[in-house]
Amino acid sequence: MWTTAARAGQRLINAVGLLALLFGVPLAQLRYIGSPLPDHMPTLAEVRTALTSREWLTDATYLNGLSVLLWLLWLLFAMSVVIEIWAAARGVRAPRYRLLAPTQGLAAALIAGITASIVVAAPAASLTASLTSPPAHASPAAALLVHADTLQRTTAPTTYVAGPVGMSATPAFRPVGTVTLLIAGKPVEHTVTRGESLWRIADKYLGDGNRWTEIWQLNKGRYWPHISGRTTFNDPDLIFPGWVLTMPSTSTPPVTAPPDNPATQKPPSTSTAPPTTNPTTGPTTTAPTTPAAAAPGASATAGPETSVSSPAPGDDGLFVPPSATVTATPSAGSPGLVVPTTAPSPSTVRTSDATPQPGIDDDRSTNSAPEWVIITGGAMGAGLAAGLIYAVAMVWKRRRHRYRPTPITSVDLRDADLSPPLAALTRLRQGVRRAAPHLLDRSPDRGPTVREYIAAEVKPPLPPCGPSGTELAGVGALPVTTGLGLDGPAVLDAARALLVATLTSGNVDDPDAQGRVIIPASTLATLLGVAAVDLDPMQRLTVAPTFAAALTLLEEEIIRRSRIVADQEAATVFAVREEWTFGEPLPQLLLIADVPDESWHTRLATAIRLGKHVDIGAVLIGAWPEGTTLTVAGDGTTEGGDGERVAVLDTTATTDILTMLAEAHGDAEHPTARPVPAPARTQRVTATPVSDDGASAETERLGTAPQPTDPQTEPGTAPNNAAEPTQGGAGRRVHARVLGVPAILDTDGKPVRGLRAKSLELFVYLVVHRGGAALDDIMEAIWPDVTVSRAADRLSTCVANLRTTIRSLAQTGTEPSDDAPKIEPVVNTGGHYHLDSNLLQVDWWTVQDAYARVAIAADDDTRLAHLRTAIAAASGGLADGSGYEWIDTDREHARRRLVKIYAQAAGLQADSDPAAALALYDTARALDPLSDELARRAMRTAARLGDAAGVRERLTALHRELDDAGIDIDPDTEELATSLLRDLANP
Repeated sequence: MWTTAARAGQRLINAVGLLALLFGVPLAQLRYIGSPLPDHMPTLAEVRTALTSREWLTDATYLNGLSVLLWLLWLLFAMSVVIEIWAAARGVRAPRYRLLAPTQGLAAALIAGITASIVVAAPAASLTASLTSPPAHASPAAALLVHADTLQRTTAPTTYVAGPVGMSATPAFRPVGTVTLLIAGKPVEHTVTRGESLWRIADKYLGDGNRWTEIWQLNKGRYWPHISGRTTFNDPDLIFPGWVLTMPSTSTPPVTAPPDNPATQKPPSTSTAPPTTNPTTGPTTTAPTTPAAAAPGASATAGPETSVSSPAPGDDGLFVPPSATVTATPSAGSPGLVVPTTAPSPSTVRTSDATPQPGIDDDRSTNSAPEWVIITGGAMGAGLAAGLIYAVAMVWKRRRHRYRPTPITSVDLRDADLSPPLAALTRLRQGVRRAAPHLLDRSPDRGPTVREYIAAEVKPPLPPCGPSGTELAGVGALPVTTGLGLDGPAVLDAARALLVATLTSGNVDDPDAQGRVIIPASTLATLLGVAAVDLDPMQRLTVAPTFAAALTLLEEEIIRRSRIVADQEAATVFAVREEWTFGEPLPQLLLIADVPDESWHTRLATAIRLGKHVDIGAVLIGAWPEGTTLTVAGDGTTEGGDGERVAVLDTTATTDILTMLAEAHGDAEHPTARPVPAPARTQRVTATPVSDDGASAETERLGTAPQPTDPQTEPGTAPNNAAEPTQGGAGRRVHARVLGVPAILDTDGKPVRGLRAKSLELFVYLVVHRGGAALDDIMEAIWPDVTVSRAADRLSTCVANLRTTIRSLAQTGTEPSDDAPKIEPVVNTGGHYHLDSNLLQVDWWTVQDAYARVAIAADDDTRLAHLRTAIAAASGGLADGSGYEWIDTDREHARRRLVKIYAQAAGLQADSDPAAALALYDTARALDPLSDELARRAMRTAARLGDAAGVRERLTALHRELDDAGIDIDPDTEELATSLLRDLANP
């Protein structure tokens, strides 16, 4: 009672004050001072007298001048009142104007004090009160889930409540909108929608808009990276649609509340699916499922058709050729009951980037609680692992961009830039594929171009800022901008991971997330040891000679960013990113250093505090008394925070990753001093030199290692010699391809059916490892996360599937005979598997053999003949479209061989047949569109044909590909194009 009276009195005082200022001030002026304006227009003589005489400077003149100023202030206040009333009526934040700054604050305070008595609604009724006869739960911890869809009221609405012991139906009203209420001591949450304010939300949930401060105190300091980047909730007047605010415990969810679990957020972890409503039969519900069955790939419904273009990852799935489609239809069930069906695997069907998979948030929302990926020397979240995979891909792109094809003079490739950029890549890819496959399958959102953005009348939204380095490392929820201390047995491992994560974050399409680090040289030496001496310089890593120098650099950047924020009239750098579309990228800047002496604490704490609003923070090795200190265990678990698990890396893993990142960012060239072995881990026959008469002369042999095919044989996709018998006479030669979409071909040249997806992957693996592969290497590559016994069983099953499929093809059209020798397509020789080259004719083997013969050919005509044999066999890159975890380096080796073949064949024909040479160069460019050298050779050939448009077209295509990759074009290429076009214009 007394509280209500006090609030009423406060509102009355505000109303009286507002009326007094709005009406009392002008009435008092008119009553006691009168109008300050003259009663007639002054004549010219009166103006001249006023300018030349002091008689007009009387007390009345001063009083009238003050009256004019007072009238101006009153006018500004009246305008402020109008603006604040308009904003309060619409529930939005009132715009701030510099001219009204002296009066708008007073007007806002008065309006806020009295609007509650005008527009406050009655407290919202409790949703639970409308439920009649609620079901009894098996335990007090059971959660009550109420879900209502936005439909018109039916004659007999029913709400289904699922508990641990079953389901029961209770009559209840159906509100308009979607309401999800969890009652089990869990907080009520509200998702902000456009046009809302804290006052309106408080009025809706708490029954009194003046209680908005309770919501503010409960949520301030939080941030939602998947909605608004790293914009922290530090201004009660600035909230973003999509933010999920926690309501006070005394709040009552309104009946018309917006959905508390939109599709972009992770659904509640419950085994009970929300009921679905049938417009004709009424609401229905699905049966509860166990947590083990709630896999990310499961969906309540299936689409009409699913196009399968790659092998399914499961061991029991059959490989379906790309032309086939699989139609998923719901199983028949009882009327009104929805029977859930299994959706296709994320690796076989690409979902929309805007629609995350069920149970999995996007990459920006999952990094705060990442799935764990274990590698040799450390562990990290799936987000950081995906970032490293992206960086490795950039390394390969940069190497391909710099590569210049050379003549084929050796059987084997020993190019230094074909060394694997990161030894842990396969482990990273396998871990991410298992924990968060959507991070690998998603294509980047580059947003609109400058031309599109400027030309659009309604500006399209820009892609949100990606996760920062601290978020990737697992400490994004902690106040790094107030100073984060690291302590414990794995403190150095955690600091190394933070260094790596910050330098990994972002990409060329997300410069605001490309974090930077300042670190003293002594701290870097502590983290990396002697490897710090050989570390390549990096633009995003600044190594200061001392801690004092590092702190000075930090302070200078704080001042610079603060000026930028002030120039844009913004409060924080996060607001600048939202509003300054074409502004300078301002990514997170992190100081990583040892905790300094106590004499430095005040200066460091001041710098950290000032850097909070410009996204500058500090991570200190040791206990930091001015902020939060985490005690890190060896597995990354922590104490002292909210139970975070942070990434950890040892010295070797960190050094390897930093070396790779320097090359990925373009700060370092690839190594060129040492020869590099072939990527296979077992002894292999990469090619077999032959004599001029075609006789085989193997240089490496493993048991019954395969012999090279006849150099005159030119296999195509549809073999013409499918009926050719094998050397042993036991069957017919079976054709297969691994260049392009891999497949084993039947007698009509079509992909054979009935082959398991993993069997096809095993076949590709054995083709690549032509000399044979050890059993443990095969199982590690294809089944790394399966127990040893199961992996052995699956390998045996896939080998049997391969043997059966190939035998059936080899014996097509032949009469069965007991005397015929047994066909063994997959040969086991003392713990090694290899394919029988006498029975199989594979396009990649034909290319390898022709490549070897080119290397030893005596003249250009012979070389060109062998090159044409290889070109006829090639139909694409190695296993195009497949996502095999082990294939990256092998795929680059195959690409390099094919590029050399096309480039050398084009060079040999450049004088005699420039048109054919140009076509070969374009084919090579299709394999490697980032190559400056291939583009230059193609432009020279086009100029030789007098094709100026062809020169421009190839230069434009190169520009487009390099721009998409974030790589600068070689200036020599542009100079060459200019010179060629000038010569063509002036022959």
